[in-house]
Amino acid sequence: MYKYLKKFLCYFQTVEIYEKNSSSSFKYAKKYKFKIYRNLSTIKKKEVSNYFKIHKDKKKRFKNNCIFLTLSINNNLVSSGWLFRGKKWEITEVNRQLNVLNKLVVFDFRTLQQYRNKGYYTKLLKLVRDKFKNKNILIYVLKSNKKSKKAILKAGFSFKHELRAFD
Repeated sequence: MYKYLKKFLCYFQTVEIYEKNSSSSFKYAKKYKFKIYRNLSTIKKKEVSNYFKIHKDKKKRFKNNCIFLTLSINNNLVSSGWLFRGKKWEITEVNRQLNVLNKLVVFDFRTLQQYRNKGYYTKLLKLVRDKFKNKNILIYVLKSNKKSKKAILKAGFSFKHELRAFD
């Protein structure tokens, strides 16, 4: 039922596509730890492995050219997201495929409830930009998600265009 509802909703939603601005370094305090996980077997931290106990379906992303990104502060996981490298990316929110050859797509970011509205999502995006500074990075967000759009702009991404199911 949920699957069909998502398919139906995609015809009424709009996503905004953002692209990384020119590269600039981001200085961050030592209390922040940015980690990149390229496969499930490298995850040793209990908090990170708990993420995959809750979101079991996301384990298969590692097999689909995805990398898991985390930001921790004082050894506590605060925010996470995903990075995709490949040729085609499907934006399920609007049921459209993008040609992303020579681009990275970052998506599905989550900040734990107790850490929200403190700038950690923005920090994580800045760290991603800095780590992959020589790459073209895309991120997208539902047009209605004002808080995420604000963080994306603060992190140094620029609005490129809107995308709908029927464009």
